[in-house]
Amino acid sequence: MEPLINIIKENQIKIGVLALQGGFKEHVEMIKSIKHCFSECENKYKYSIIVEEVKSVSDIKKLNPHGMILPGGESTSMAIIAASNNDGENIFTFLKEYIKQGNYVWGTCAGSIMLSNFVDGQKIGGQSLIGGLDVLISRNYFGRQIDSFETKINLNLKYGKNNNNNNNLILLENFEAIFIRAPAILDIMDKENVEIIGDYIVTKKDGTKEKVITAVKQNNIIASVFHPELTNDNRFHKYFVQLVLKNHLIQK
Repeated sequence: MEPLINIIKENQIKIGVLALQGGFKEHVEMIKSIKHCFSECENKYKYSIIVEEVKSVSDIKKLNPHGMILPGGESTSMAIIAASNNDGENIFTFLKEYIKQGNYVWGTCAGSIMLSNFVDGQKIGGQSLIGGLDVLISRNYFGRQIDSFETKINLNLKYGKNNNNNNNLILLENFEAIFIRAPAILDIMDKENVEIIGDYIVTKKDGTKEKVITAVKQNNIIASVFHPELTNDNRFHKYFVQLVLKNHLIQK
């Protein structure tokens, strides 16, 4: 008798990358490098990954993505473009509802600012935000373009809220983190639901040190202040895709 084998069935997971301004193309290429992901059930189902740039609410509706990525760039510029989009619908308003419906969204650098509820150092008059992430973030915390840097950090990626369960944790060691005019998360307002998945000890100009938060997860929102898409390491993107897939299977 032949041994039983798991049945693999092809399906699709769709990821949209907001392409108003900034480093959206790099995110698209990084997602393309993953190609497939698998469900974690006994009979593993194979999912091909579709990724597309989206520039309007109509683009998002047409793609109907299971998850969205908000790239780095200039958060104020993105807010202005989002509000004046030519299909008549504000993308930020649409994404607020998209998040409330339980869909996964990941913001990097400027994207993390747009997802935050509280922003320190905003330009005069403030800026439009998507919100949903209950943290205080500081714009350009790490300084100007000339102060950009690269370093290695460890990330404790979480798949669930039970942190005592090792099956819910993945440690990414020596992950290359690129900080370009980067923000930093200074405080967590909802300490029960916001989980820290990355931090970094900053040495200030006066020699004192300060630990700042570089990546967090709150339910279906992920934020990282650095740029994983500018590296050759797609592990963070794989993590996001797997979260999106797991969420999709729960909602089915």
